[in-house]
Amino acid sequence: MHSQDALHETLEVAAHHDWLRPHLPQLRPLLLADRKNDKGRRFVLRLTGVAQGAEQGGAIDVVVKGDTTGADIAGFVRDVEGHRHALDILGPEAVPDILSVHPDTRSLVLRHIPGRSAHQMLELADLGLADRCDVLAACGTWLGRFHRKTLGETRLIKPDAMLRWAKTMRTQAENRSVDVPRRDLFLACAAQIPAMAEKARGQETLTAATHGDLHLRNLLITDQGAVGIDFGPVCQVATAHDLGKFLVRYHGWFDPDPSSAPVQAFWAGYGADLAKAARPALDYILPIQVLGDWSDIPKRREDRREGQQHRLQQILKFAEQVFAL
Repeated sequence: MHSQDALHETLEVAAHHDWLRPHLPQLRPLLLADRKNDKGRRFVLRLTGVAQGAEQGGAIDVVVKGDTTGADIAGFVRDVEGHRHALDILGPEAVPDILSVHPDTRSLVLRHIPGRSAHQMLELADLGLADRCDVLAACGTWLGRFHRKTLGETRLIKPDAMLRWAKTMRTQAENRSVDVPRRDLFLACAAQIPAMAEKARGQETLTAATHGDLHLRNLLITDQGAVGIDFGPVCQVATAHDLGKFLVRYHGWFDPDPSSAPVQAFWAGYGADLAKAARPALDYILPIQVLGDWSDIPKRREDRREGQQHRLQQILKFAEQVFAL
C-alpha cells in the first residue's frame, strides 16, 4: 500500500504536464511502482478516467513516469531520445507512444500498455497460467526486429572495454573492496575471461541500436507480442550486449539451462542469422555479464533479500554452464 504522501507527490509531478493537468481531478491514480531514497523517488503512476473540457467523453489511460532524485536532465533527455528512436523504428504497437515530456521534473506521459512484464508472465508460467516458450518467443521476436531494423556496420571485435570491467570486478573481489558470495568460485570464473575475450578478438560482429537495459521487466507481453520500455540513449553497439543482459537475467532467475525449449524459442524468434552473427561476441560478453550480476549480490546471507538469495542460487547453477568448473 502506497502512502497518501507518495500519491500526492506523484500527482504534483503529473500536474506539470499541460495536456494532462485539466483532467487530473477526474482521473483515478494508481501507483504501479515507487522507489524512494533520501534524494527523492522514482515512480510509475497510472491514471485512468474520462477526459473533461474540449476532449470531454474521451477515455484516458496513461502512465506518468517520474524521477525526483535530482537525476541529470541531459541524461533524462537522452533516454527520451532513445525511446523516440525506438518508437520511430518499431511503431506504437511495439513501443508506447510518448504523449508529453517535462524535462525539469524528469517525467513523461506514456500511453498505457495493457500487458504484464515478461518477468511476471514467466512467473505465471510457473503456475501453469502462461507458456514459457510463448513468452520467450515474443521477447526474441521483439529484439530481433529491433536489431534487424537498426543494423549498422559490421565491426571487428575489440573486447578491451569489457575486459577492463571484468578486471575491475576481479581486482575488487581479490582485495575484498567488494565482498562477493562464493569468492573462490567467482575468482575461478573471472580468471577465464581473458582467454574467452582473446578468442573473440578480431572476429566479425554485427552492430545495431541497443535498448540499453534489456531485462525481463523492460519488455511487456501483450496479446499482440512484446512491447519495449525504459530505453537508454541512442547508441550503436554489438548486438551481444542486449542479448547478454537479457539472457543472464533469464537464466539467473528462471532456468539455468541454455538448451531448454524456452531459450530455443527465444532464438527462433530472434532469428537464426542474427544469432549466428552475434555468437562470437556473446561468448565473452555473456560471461562478463554473469560476473556483473553475481558481484551485485551481498556476500553475507543475512544481508540478502529473498530475491537476491534466489538469484544467487540460479547464477551459481548457470555459471556451471558458462565456465569450465
